[in-house]
Amino acid sequence: MKYGILFLSITFCLGQDTKISTSADLSTKPNSETIVGSLKPGTSVRKLKLDPSGKYVKVSIEVFVPVSSLEDPTVSLPVGSTQIADGVKFKVVSAKQSGKQVKVKIQITNTNSKAFDFMALTLMKVSASGDNSGELNPFEGNNTVSFGIKKGKKITSELVFDFKKPPNNVELICRSTMKNSEKVYFQLGF
Repeated sequence: MKYGILFLSITFCLGQDTKISTSADLSTKPNSETIVGSLKPGTSVRKLKLDPSGKYVKVSIEVFVPVSSLEDPTVSLPVGSTQIADGVKFKVVSAKQSGKQVKVKIQITNTNSKAFDFMALTLMKVSASGDNSGELNPFEGNNTVSFGIKKGKKITSELVFDFKKPPNNVELICRSTMKNSEKVYFQLGF
């Protein structure tokens, strides 16, 4: 009995894959007049749940759109993720918000053969929704400047950013050099 309930729970959480058998209009709500697209027969979908009326099924699909069609094409990864920009590896270890201040602990590793100079003031930026940019507070952070980081060497920097008002939807932007470099983005979770 326990295993049957566990199996049903897992099936419910993961959904069930199937294919569309006839053309289907897509809407954001059951029985909605607003059509946002359609699916052709043979399209794979994952069934998530049946709506209360029993006439519609919530599904998920995996699709790709051109970058040029998006208002903001950046992809922000969550805290704990690692990304590489021009051979410099950035990993956000932790991020905490306290009122109008955000503290970020980030690990930086140079994977290039050339030494890397890290200056948080020029290579790290934060932004929040509603035109609420954060400014690096150089007096409260630790290890915000480090020159000559050799290949394979890691540093851990603790950065403190001050905002004009308590921030929402905070995103950290990291780059390896001031000009013409790749950028990586992290969503800080608040």
